[in-house]
Amino acid sequence: MSAQQLAQLLINTLSPDATTRRAAERDLVSLQATPEFAQLILQLAQDPSQPKPVRQSAALSFKNWIKANWALEDAPTPLTTATAESLKSSIVSIMIALSSEPALQVQIGEAISIMAAADFPDNWEGLVDQLVTPLSPTDFVINNAVLQTAHSIFRRWRSEFRSDALFLEIKFVLDRFCAPYLSLFQQTDSLLSTPNLTPEQHTLLSKTLLLLLQLYHDLNSQDLPEFFEDRLPEFMNLLLKYLDWNPSPVAEDEDEEEEEATDLEKIKAEVCDIASLYSLRYLDAFGEGGFLQPFVERTWGLLTKLGKSVKYDSLVAKATGFLAVVVKMPSQRALFEAPATLEAFCEKIILPSMTLRSFEEEMFEDDPPEFVRRDLESANSETRRQAASDFTKALMEQFEAQITGIVTQYVGAYLAQYAADPKGNWKAKDTAIFLLTSIASRGSTMTQGVTSTNALVDVIKFFSDHVLSDLQAPAGSVHPIIQADAIKFLYTFRNQLTKDQLLSVLPLLVPHLLNPAFVIHTYAAITIERILFIKEGPAFMFTQVDIRPYAESILDALFKRIESGGTPQLIAANDQLMKSAMRVIITGRQALAPIYPTVLNHLVKILGEISKNPSNPKFNHFTFESISALVRFITAGNSSTLAEFEAALFPPFHAILQLDVSEFTPFVFQILSQLLESHDDNTLPAAYGALLPPLLTPALWEAKGNIPALVRLLRAFLSRGAADIIRDGQLPPMFGIFQHLIASKANDVFGFELLEALYEFVPLASLQQYMSNPVFVLLLTRLQGNKTDKFTQGLLRFICFAASLQKDGGEPNPDGVIAMLDGCQPQPGLFAQVLPVLLPEAQKAPTKDRKIIAVGLSNLLAKSESMLNAPNVQAWTPTMQALLRLFLLPGTLTPSTKATDEIDILDPDDTGYQASFSRLGASERVRPDPVAYVPEPRTYLATSLVAKSHAHPGVIRPLVGAVTAEFANPFMSYLSSNGFDLR
Repeated sequence: MSAQQLAQLLINTLSPDATTRRAAERDLVSLQATPEFAQLILQLAQDPSQPKPVRQSAALSFKNWIKANWALEDAPTPLTTATAESLKSSIVSIMIALSSEPALQVQIGEAISIMAAADFPDNWEGLVDQLVTPLSPTDFVINNAVLQTAHSIFRRWRSEFRSDALFLEIKFVLDRFCAPYLSLFQQTDSLLSTPNLTPEQHTLLSKTLLLLLQLYHDLNSQDLPEFFEDRLPEFMNLLLKYLDWNPSPVAEDEDEEEEEATDLEKIKAEVCDIASLYSLRYLDAFGEGGFLQPFVERTWGLLTKLGKSVKYDSLVAKATGFLAVVVKMPSQRALFEAPATLEAFCEKIILPSMTLRSFEEEMFEDDPPEFVRRDLESANSETRRQAASDFTKALMEQFEAQITGIVTQYVGAYLAQYAADPKGNWKAKDTAIFLLTSIASRGSTMTQGVTSTNALVDVIKFFSDHVLSDLQAPAGSVHPIIQADAIKFLYTFRNQLTKDQLLSVLPLLVPHLLNPAFVIHTYAAITIERILFIKEGPAFMFTQVDIRPYAESILDALFKRIESGGTPQLIAANDQLMKSAMRVIITGRQALAPIYPTVLNHLVKILGEISKNPSNPKFNHFTFESISALVRFITAGNSSTLAEFEAALFPPFHAILQLDVSEFTPFVFQILSQLLESHDDNTLPAAYGALLPPLLTPALWEAKGNIPALVRLLRAFLSRGAADIIRDGQLPPMFGIFQHLIASKANDVFGFELLEALYEFVPLASLQQYMSNPVFVLLLTRLQGNKTDKFTQGLLRFICFAASLQKDGGEPNPDGVIAMLDGCQPQPGLFAQVLPVLLPEAQKAPTKDRKIIAVGLSNLLAKSESMLNAPNVQAWTPTMQALLRLFLLPGTLTPSTKATDEIDILDPDDTGYQASFSRLGASERVRPDPVAYVPEPRTYLATSLVAKSHAHPGVIRPLVGAVTAEFANPFMSYLSSNGFDLR
């Protein structure tokens, strides 16, 4: 393929036409497997004659290709060694060549960072030299490109866990990078001190200084290097200089809405970050060196000079963050304890930042999603209000009574202003509520809200006196921001209200769901969802009985608000609305039985619209989770409704699969599994039979996100229709899928899951022909040539599972399992060689697997004749020792206590959305325990061994006696004290 053909392919991947776009995406994936891809894609990114979208798409495609394939096992299009080495030798120079195209440079820089994370320093020793060599005393365009690249590699150190390997890597860099770094820092400082710089020179050098400071933070993030400690006065004086640096005066009429921070603000913010780092990590050097107090004084002075413009918000957050770090230190209490100082902090720093600015008021109307993000997710956004709130909390740690007294006076004054003129002074009440929230909350989490409060503040009284009336007020009778504040106050302090109080205010939120103001109906939806999520111990506070009177009105309001969007994008725009509906359904359970047809109709209608153009992954997830929860609880209460769900869901599911809506197919497969699993055992309805052949085609299994859901669906087919599958000759393609999965390090766990399903549900007569060859041949080949801990654990679990299963209604048949493995070669004895290799994995097995492993090993020891005869008897004692060691681990002897109707939903808000596969918690059911016939494994082993010893007197006791005394003696004592007698 030529570069121009690739350019056209990239343009097609941006096409609004879904068919064109998906075809181009598939062609691009195919091209990535060819040797010339890297050269062609980088050629396009660098070619100035190409249109900008092509160059940007090329750089992004290169970065994504590196991310998906560089040094990864099971990479979809792995790089050859020659390609990888060629890239490592050229990529830094390409990055530098793109210095005039920052949007492209950042993508290549991220690619270098990914490559370096895998290969540097061990397999890319020359990287630092490649970076240092181009540094120049005069060409700061190149310097900035080098520094940006270095920062993209080193910044990961800031968040990494300390380890010997990490410190060796940092030392490797320091030895090669520090001297040229200091030289460039001194040169940059000298040039910035030169008068009469042109604006272009000043901008270029300011960028250099910012990158130098970011690298200073990177290089010092884990420990204080000797190079920097020896030169601390020089560096600290430079940092103090640039904390005060004002090369051009600030205009008095500065635009409050100017959002983009300049490099000047970013430089000062980075200095504050470094000061925070040194205060937390290196206080001995920072404080005793006499630098802490000057930094505090200059930061305090800086905060009193900054204007209200949005561009200063990040700097305000970093500066107050540094002061908050120091304020919380008992050793620095004397710096702040004077009443006048505390008053000044409140008046000069806290109050100005707490007051709502004009641009925020406009944002409430013009960009409400951003208003919500900044307000509710403020811990993750550098807003002035959040910075002031965090600083207030820091002051409260050392001066709770004093700060509470000062702030309470301001709260009273603001409320009095509001009372005098509610319409004109509504901002005063907004400030009062935010101030009180800041001093009332002592501890909080995103999931649970406020968990502990200031004993000096009566939150409930404030709610009753000043908030409840706004919650009850009709829309339009109070300012909408005040009404939003009232809902948010309830959201914030939901844990401080009793269950009865919450039930009394829950109906007040329903009208707010119908309010056209985005912020208000979003806050109402979020608050309802979080109230219903409150737990008392392990159980939810609110039950289906509690929600029954309100469920219909809440769901009706939510669906009206969602469906009012009109287009797929607008319908899915607000995922909080669907999340709230999901929580009502999960809480309502069988209480929704009278209205479930209406609820289902709304969900199917919404699904039909959003499947036309999926745009919001969280909304999609909550939609399918809602459908799944409704199916789960309604069919559990009335199994006859299952047919109605299938009739309603099959048409949209069929359309999704026909149109290959890849974002939705894993969800569809999970709910199809749920529906099929809800049918009686050994019953495969005709409607499902037609679905199976397409599921066995290789193309579906190429999409990584489909695999977990497809394996579950095949398991459901096997559990309900094994006889039909055998009759229709569909076992061979299923074993072909197993072969495909087990060869993959990423997917072998799903291969074992499919194999267990085949072994569990297919009669042995039909299964026998596949087990030695190909199944165990494939497993042993992988074990010998490409094993991982995960694979060996999976193989041990499967052998134990097969040895435990009461197959075809009979007793466990461990000898049959041994024979299957031995059948891989003409001479017996292979099992005796393989099992000891796997036994160490028993100690690493997850808790959920330990009982199966314990029962399987017990059956091999006490139910097998082969294990008592040569050559397998040589594995008996090691197996016994591994089992006795397993008994010492928690969870082996204790059955799971998870309730069968408990739902474990992985909220994308909490876990981060998984692009490839998102599990539907509501769709899953607790699988029957395959070893339920064993109440307690140790007793089962003892009973079985005693029976075996009676059948083979004088054989078992010596084998047990050969176990290490550390493990054998406690077991023999257990046998004796419980009346078990080995002969």
